[in-house]
Amino acid sequence: MVIIRMDRLKIFSLLSVALLISSGPLIAANIPAIEKEFSTVNPTHVGLLTTIPSLFVILGILVANRLELWIGKKRTILIGLTLVFLAGVFPVLKHDIFSFLFLSRCFFGLGIGLFNRLIIQMISDIFQDDPRRKAAVIGLESAFEGLGGICLTFIVGQLLKINWYTSFLIYALALPIFLGFLFFVPNDKKKMAKRKAEPNRTISDSHNDAGSYRSVLGYGILLFVIVTIFINYNIQVTPLLLEKHIGNATIGSNNLAFIGLGAFIAGFSFGRIFQLLKDYIMPVALLFLGISIYITSISENIILTTFCSMAIGFSFRCMMPYLFHTFTQQSKKVAKLGTTMVLVAYNIGATLSPYEGTVFSKLFHVHTVQSLFLSSSIIIFLISLIVFGIVLKKAKMSKVQQRSF
Repeated sequence: MVIIRMDRLKIFSLLSVALLISSGPLIAANIPAIEKEFSTVNPTHVGLLTTIPSLFVILGILVANRLELWIGKKRTILIGLTLVFLAGVFPVLKHDIFSFLFLSRCFFGLGIGLFNRLIIQMISDIFQDDPRRKAAVIGLESAFEGLGGICLTFIVGQLLKINWYTSFLIYALALPIFLGFLFFVPNDKKKMAKRKAEPNRTISDSHNDAGSYRSVLGYGILLFVIVTIFINYNIQVTPLLLEKHIGNATIGSNNLAFIGLGAFIAGFSFGRIFQLLKDYIMPVALLFLGISIYITSISENIILTTFCSMAIGFSFRCMMPYLFHTFTQQSKKVAKLGTTMVLVAYNIGATLSPYEGTVFSKLFHVHTVQSLFLSSSIIIFLISLIVFGIVLKKAKMSKVQQRSF
């Protein structure tokens, strides 16, 4: 009984770190107040406070790849949580110098990057001998990430009623998460020593790795496009409602909440979805995503649009844990490269997503939000066909190999 409780505490402490992963954009609602506070600062620079963490997340991921080899995954994650706590709450204590505020956001993103990939890797290490449970826990990681976005956004809204800088107190949550992770998640130092002592018997040197690297690169490029469209949907859904005269800013905010709800449901149900669809999760999720965006573009009903927003969040959050689970099933090198590629593609796509409308307007001569969504849905449909063809090809090759044996 005690062992079961400790196991649950270990998993919960590990998953609780995911609550902070999507917390960077939470302060977006602060931007008007910060612009007013720093009236002499270029508004573009103020707006960077919400996006600059994404760039430093990428740097943090790359630093973590090296740092974990020296001090282990657990200590690297603890350093990341420390940075998130200190840099996150810094504006509460010192908020009258913009350059300090900007630097705190940079270090905050760096902290997120230090544990972003390693959480997935630790889950993979712990449940390496139980693929079904590993898929379920990776799905839960995605669910906790979505849950963090929903709950923390609500808390930030309440803290904003006091003052814009008090909303940064939300990052104090990193402290109890740090303590839980410190005391209940086992250290990986012994495993590291064991791996160094053992001869390298992974399949990382096999000829199959060349194909795996191509697969990682291909999925990275596809994910970049998908993320750009998905994040841009989050940005443009309210303007779409206003353009079609079927909603206002409040209803647009509700749609964002339903995107988070869909992501939350996908994370909790990923284990069962994976058992049902296996490698067909990606093409099916992409098809569902494309259909949802298309219906949103032509919908004149706010209930239908809100349901589509939830479906979009659900579809997208089915893809992310699938990619993590797939890559962690490969050799150690491919797993590391794959999870890094997924997170880098996600953060670059999120950073550049506001420019999607500009690119599409030049390429496809679209000038309304509705036509932008229609173009996005067509691109997602095409990607779903490409991925479906790749999955079918892999399935046929697998059957041929089994027959040859």
